[in-house]
Amino acid sequence: MNMNTIPSMMSGGTRNPAWKGPEDVVEIGLLLPSNRAAALLRLAKDRHESVGQVLRRLIDRELAEPA
Repeated sequence: MNMNTIPSMMSGGTRNPAWKGPEDVVEIGLLLPSNRAAALLRLAKDRHESVGQVLRRLIDRELAEPA
């Protein structure tokens, strides 16, 4: 992934050396109305998943659908 193509999505943080996931990851911020954030937290809890897992699954599903 060319990091120059998504500068507005990049965080200024550093890579966590304890993280053993893919090397090619980007951290993005997400602003949600508080009621949507609460609903997302409830959904994640009900599914015994993290919010990140729920969001990645939703994003993957949307990206897999034909435009």
